[in-house]
Amino acid sequence: VAIFWDYENCSPPLNSQGHAIVNGIRRIAHVFGYVTSFKAYLDVSSQSTKSVGFRSDLQSSGVSMTDCPHNGRKDVVDKMILVDMLAFANDHPSPATIILIAGDRDYAYAISTLRLRQYNVILIVPPAPNIPQSLESQASVVVDW
Repeated sequence: VAIFWDYENCSPPLNSQGHAIVNGIRRIAHVFGYVTSFKAYLDVSSQSTKSVGFRSDLQSSGVSMTDCPHNGRKDVVDKMILVDMLAFANDHPSPATIILIAGDRDYAYAISTLRLRQYNVILIVPPAPNIPQSLESQASVVVDW
């Protein structure tokens, strides 16, 4: 199981505890097997100073924080997650499980392609009213944040 978290667009409230968030995600992941990779993607320079403690808590709980500097570019996090998901699929033949924490329709095609190749794709979506149906319909399982 590999976990890819679009932290920039799906960050939990700052008053939550990082280890509790990770434990909840881990419980979901362990239903599908053992976790080999747990990555969160964000532009560290755009984060508030209040989130430093929370990010530190995530890191000490086993989450690799992947810095994605935008440097004037759009969709940097999305592109890095897409490449890392496909690299994972290349290194781990199906059936394997990928957990994506995101709410962006840009992931729909990649999820669909992975499912066609018999990967199990679990989508954890944020509490937002406008999660695209085109994204949710491609996942094997959808879990509300």
